[in-house]
Amino acid sequence: MAVEDRLRTRLSRVPGVTADDIAAWTAEAVKESGLNPEEHENAVLFCALGIAYETIASEAARFFSFGDGEETIDKTNIFANYSQLAKDAKKDFRKQLRLLTSQSFAPRADGR
Repeated sequence: MAVEDRLRTRLSRVPGVTADDIAAWTAEAVKESGLNPEEHENAVLFCALGIAYETIASEAARFFSFGDGEETIDKTNIFANYSQLAKDAKKDFRKQLRLLTSQSFAPRADGR
């Protein structure tokens, strides 16, 4: 499936993402959107990306910040970053849906 391949490419550097995760996110996107992935590949992809980023963000919510004198480890911004990516993907999904349902009308012949 082309959507799964594109999703796998986009998430290839995210640690812990498996082929089963990608298949589950794609299936959930198809079910949630009600769109055929062969006909509306981009819309399903952005929906699946939104679901994937939300899932990754929820797993990253448990990350912490730690400071020990000279060393500081701060992983709290990972949640915010993935949440923003999820928002952007959902925005792109809504944009794709608008493109599917947009209508255009010819101008009036009398110029009004």
